Amino acid sequence: MYESSTSMTRAFRLDNQPCLLHIPEKPNGYLVLYLGDSGHYVEDNQAFWLEHPERSKFIHYLLDKGYTLFTSNLYGNAWGSKKSVHLLNQLYQHVRRQVTVNPYIHVVAEGMGALTALHWQEKHNMAFRSMTFFTPCLSLKALYEQEQMNQLYFKRFKKELAQSYEIDENHIDHEIIKDYQMPKTSSPVLIFHDVANPYYTVHNHSRRFEEQQQEADHTVELKLAIQPILPRVTSTVLQFLRSYESTLENPY
Repeated sequence: MYESSTSMTRAFRLDNQPCLLHIPEKPNGYLVLYLGDSGHYVEDNQAFWLEHPERSKFIHYLLDKGYTLFTSNLYGNAWGSKKSVHLLNQLYQHVRRQVTVNPYIHVVAEGMGALTALHWQEKHNMAFRSMTFFTPCLSLKALYEQEQMNQLYFKRFKKELAQSYEIDENHIDHEIIKDYQMPKTSSPVLIFHDVANPYYTVHNHSRRFEEQQQEADHTVELKLAIQPILPRVTSTVLQFLRSYESTLENPY
């Protein structure tokens, strides 16, 4: 456990995975899950988002506004696998026992983290107040097909998928990719997508997700952006979060 001038962070482990719970000085009763992209580590008492200047400013801004935040390493580059989703659900239940917060949470996720959050919602029927994504990976199939053109990265990517989904590399196409469907959500979604990102292209991920959400008449707003996205959009994100806090019950 360690403290700053305005917040306290509890570091702990679940299934030997580092987890962090940030408690503000003056809690407003709302909980925010934040999940990073592949390579965005969470360690004991530290995390990529806390060491990166712009992301750290964003985290501390939310803490200053009274939000309680939590995150986990979730087995590293797990790409929304069943075991990462299961651990995330255990983490949520653990956090709910540690602090007094509203059960309907906000989600902030970048890259691969968006995929994990959406799979968690689908698997456990989670009711999120809102979801904010930064250049998200929203289609494992689209990324897989794209990276087949880059054999050096593709070989590593297949190993990560096989390990996280606990299957043989030779079975990935049939067991994961063949029938893969882009996840859906009834939660309101705000997306900031870096148009220059070569891995999660706006066309294959956020644009297709936007079309899918609109067809289902679900709230989604896609904003095309260039780096640095943070901290420029911080106030916009806060306004989005607060717009779904008019009731303590499920807001939609």
